[in-house]
Amino acid sequence: MKRKKVLLVAVKMALAAVLLTWVLGKTHWRDYVVTPAAKTYPVLRHLPAREAYLVSTGMLWWRAEREIPCRDLVPADDSAAEAKYLHKGFASCIVGINRVLLALAIGSFLCQVLVTAVRWWVLLHIQNIVVALWEAVRLTFLGTFFNFIVPGTVGGDLVKAYYVSKHTPQKAAVLVSIFVDRFLGFAELSLLSAGMTAAALLVGLSDADQLARPIVAIAVVLAALGLVLTFLLSARFRRALHLQKLYGRLPIAHHIVAAGDAVGLYRRRMGTLGKAVALTVVAHVFFVGAIALVGMSLSLDVPWYSYFIFVPLIYIAAAVPVTPGGVGVIEGLYVALFVSARCTSSQILALALLARAIPMFWALPGAIVAVTGPRLPEVEVIEAELGIEDD
Repeated sequence: MKRKKVLLVAVKMALAAVLLTWVLGKTHWRDYVVTPAAKTYPVLRHLPAREAYLVSTGMLWWRAEREIPCRDLVPADDSAAEAKYLHKGFASCIVGINRVLLALAIGSFLCQVLVTAVRWWVLLHIQNIVVALWEAVRLTFLGTFFNFIVPGTVGGDLVKAYYVSKHTPQKAAVLVSIFVDRFLGFAELSLLSAGMTAAALLVGLSDADQLARPIVAIAVVLAALGLVLTFLLSARFRRALHLQKLYGRLPIAHHIVAAGDAVGLYRRRMGTLGKAVALTVVAHVFFVGAIALVGMSLSLDVPWYSYFIFVPLIYIAAAVPVTPGGVGVIEGLYVALFVSARCTSSQILALALLARAIPMFWALPGAIVAVTGPRLPEVEVIEAELGIEDD
């Protein structure tokens, strides 16, 4: 079983490498020029006296230099008059960043982590699991550390559940609190994207053709979430499909029954659950707003509402564990959704990498929790103690 898990991680890492290679292959690291035939060349020097650019061609041993007259190039819309044919590469995007907006983005990411910790603390209290708020904050940083920095089979949610289970015998309730925390996150992200899409259509900020892909994605996600919510809250639905007979034969049937009782507590305490929903909205406004601030700091020509449409969909899709931490998947989705005539793949990759690097920075305090807290056992021990063995 352990060999199987190691093989699974290796496959995910290989897939992440392939996806990252694809994304990086679409990126220009240096400023470049474009010909009418859509061929691109990295620029070595601008030759204003000769109204030309000295560019690099070929690769490795076949690399050479070539001079291209400006009349044979496509202008870049955002370039200054003295270099109007020069398209920005990745390095120029980073060097010219607005530090004030970047600092605001970094602070906004921190606020998102703290609000998420408070939301989970509220969900735990609904289950009568008494954990100090500071402990919930510490474990949230610890979970973020395992999600963003430590690749492998031990996810941040599993680590949080393991440590909280030390405070209560209600292991099923702990797992349900983690699940509901995630479910609220996905539901609010999809509703945020759906609401902004509807607003963009109603106000005339965009048209249905431009938003066709997000509309289809939102419909699929909302349908899936609705099905899960119906399964959790409606015993009549489960009886109608004879689902209780199905999971009653599983070795973990008693855990599913206990989880059903725990879900019932959320249904009976809708007022407190409403606070968790409100905190979810605040957390995601901080999160998407932080990424929008990163885009503004890079001077990207992206409408502000596009962040609130596309970013939620990116992170919902990346939640499927195709690669560790969504490496390659997230960057590829950023490039696929945000690249346009006004934004190059180099600019969007700068946005995607900063959107990954800043949360990783705020995940580092979780390393202190991992070092100062109790020793974390092997994943098999955690699963056994929580009652979620593979069988």
